[in-house]
Amino acid sequence: MKFYLKYIAFASKRPWLLILLTVIVIISGLPISKIKIANRPEDWYPENSRQLPDKNAFEKYFGNDEVMVLYLTFPKGSSDEYKLDQLYNAGENIHKIYGFDQTFSRVNLTSAKGLMGDEYVKKMEDIYFKSTNPDGEAMFLRVRSNKDPDANRPLILDSLKKLVYPNIPVTIKKDITGAGVIFTEINELSTQDSKWLFTSCYVLIFLLLWWRLRKAKYLLLCSALVLLAIWPAMSLFGWFNVPINMITLIVPLLFIINFFSFALHLVTKQSADVDKYVNKKIPPILTSALTNIIGFGSLMLSNIKVIYQFGLLTSIGIIIGLLVLFLIGTPIIVRTIEVNRNIEKLDWMNKMLDGYYKKLSKSLAWVVMIIMLLWMGAGIFIFPQITVDTDTVGFIKPDNKIRMSKDYIEKNFGSVNIIDFMVDKENGQPFTNEDWKTIAKVRKQLYTSTWKGKTYIKSVAAYDVWKPLLSELKYSSPKDADNISAGFLSKDKMHSRITIQIPSGSVKEMEEMINIAQLKIDETIGKAPISARAVGYLPAYIEQMNVIVDEMLESLFVAVILILLVMSVFVRDLKLGLLATFATIFPLCAVALLMKMLDIPFDIATSVIFSVVVGMIADDVLHVIWSFKNNLHLRKNYSINILFADSVRIIVHPCTATTIMFAIGFAVLLSSNIVFIIDFGILSTSAIIFAWVSDFIFFPALLRLFYFDKKK
Repeated sequence: MKFYLKYIAFASKRPWLLILLTVIVIISGLPISKIKIANRPEDWYPENSRQLPDKNAFEKYFGNDEVMVLYLTFPKGSSDEYKLDQLYNAGENIHKIYGFDQTFSRVNLTSAKGLMGDEYVKKMEDIYFKSTNPDGEAMFLRVRSNKDPDANRPLILDSLKKLVYPNIPVTIKKDITGAGVIFTEINELSTQDSKWLFTSCYVLIFLLLWWRLRKAKYLLLCSALVLLAIWPAMSLFGWFNVPINMITLIVPLLFIINFFSFALHLVTKQSADVDKYVNKKIPPILTSALTNIIGFGSLMLSNIKVIYQFGLLTSIGIIIGLLVLFLIGTPIIVRTIEVNRNIEKLDWMNKMLDGYYKKLSKSLAWVVMIIMLLWMGAGIFIFPQITVDTDTVGFIKPDNKIRMSKDYIEKNFGSVNIIDFMVDKENGQPFTNEDWKTIAKVRKQLYTSTWKGKTYIKSVAAYDVWKPLLSELKYSSPKDADNISAGFLSKDKMHSRITIQIPSGSVKEMEEMINIAQLKIDETIGKAPISARAVGYLPAYIEQMNVIVDEMLESLFVAVILILLVMSVFVRDLKLGLLATFATIFPLCAVALLMKMLDIPFDIATSVIFSVVVGMIADDVLHVIWSFKNNLHLRKNYSINILFADSVRIIVHPCTATTIMFAIGFAVLLSSNIVFIIDFGILSTSAIIFAWVSDFIFFPALLRLFYFDKKK
């Protein structure tokens, strides 16, 4: 601290040094221009993923595993011939788009009538295209393999709407869905949100500061320092080549909230003596920043690259922003800002809290303590009961067109999620007729699978279904036979596939469905020399979501333990550190109760909340305990509650202002287009408000009970 005081004394008298440092900061932040908005699939796979090798193997033998379903609803009374003509025309136009590998509709089966007869074709139509709506027709569009599907899929969908839809009569309703379509919509919504959430958050906090500071000089300086700190912190996206996606889009908001909090505490100067000012402000700000860094940094324990990047950006970004504020901001404030009398004025808030602290007897403290313990006990009891699940479709609001199309198709066509099981021959030999008989049994048994008391698999397709047609085509049209065969049997004839359709659901629900199907397959195969396992897009996605949520809960435990140690070490008072940690855990328990009441699960977003806010909710309590610790030497003259009242009298204003800033910053997320971001905003805002109540209502009751008066 002595060295830092010497630096401030030196830098505050040398404007050229502050200008030079500012220029260096601006230059170092130039990679901010390299920021991209994208979702890279490889960033979402966990290290040592079990599903990724299987997914890659499937793509090696059968091409891309992503399929979209285009559902056309014809006017009532349309003839079958008219429907087939429109399906044919649509297929021809779709083939003109490079992004699709092939299309599959009832048109593809019409040529089989001459070879196999109406009965066989009817059987195939029932497997693939049977719809509860007699006027509905489905087309399966297989997406061409691409190194960057998430970047190219929006272009493919745009081409579909521009080149194909206009050639389909307007009387025909057009809907499209698929796992990739849903993911693309979420990605685009997050991109839209990232552009204006950042701006609206900054503007709202700017207005709040005007309300609190009431001086343009303070306001402009605080805002300028925040912008200067954000600039190099945001450039980390460019330095580390990390894109803005549905997870990292929250990072800029966290920078704004944290840097405004640090800058506000610095600007609210309460002493003209530089030594007193620095010793009062820097330690709690530094400790608060450290708890935030620990909370964010705990996410770097994740095996998911995108979560690791989130933790990396936020933790290093706060370090960089803090250095900018300490090296440039503090000297400027010392040089230009006088004592802030507006913050020192006593008002209704001080009077309300003073009245509470004055009446805070030990008996009242015990009442408050019991209320707090009951609340925390309920939260701890409820915590294991909170659903740990992710529903991708639920990420999108019900009135969204993509979600409405998905719901419409499932209502009229049944399940649309396509799951592939890759079947391997274990002895290194090609499939035999006995193997195809076994696979035929598997296919029939899968139709009997039940989930929640109901059969749930809409259709099952395998090589054995196509085998009779392929035998006939081999002589008349060997090329067509090879093309169809390639979709279900690899060239070395040692790998095949079974495709099933299941309803949409949450990650856990679809995982249960797949596991039931896997069990049915294993039971039917028995000791046959073949094996089957679920592969492709959805099984890999399920693995990603489960790993993300599980790791977030582990990161929370690590963050809480480390923050306890930091509080105790920096305050140099183990008892005070333990009590402060106790007060910090209370808001987390309150959030757990709120999640249960609002039926909000731990998913890809809400599981991050606890690690994100655990450091931020420690901000106020750190300023309180630092101020309280400096007054403990007066215990011989004053009671503990009076000392506490004196400790918070000045800091309650900046602490309340930062609480409102945090709340506003997270409340901005409530206007997001993505449901899980809205949930994130609700819970984060609530955690910040609960933290204020804990710091200024419950925490003094703890001190009243565990710190005895020494006054004469």
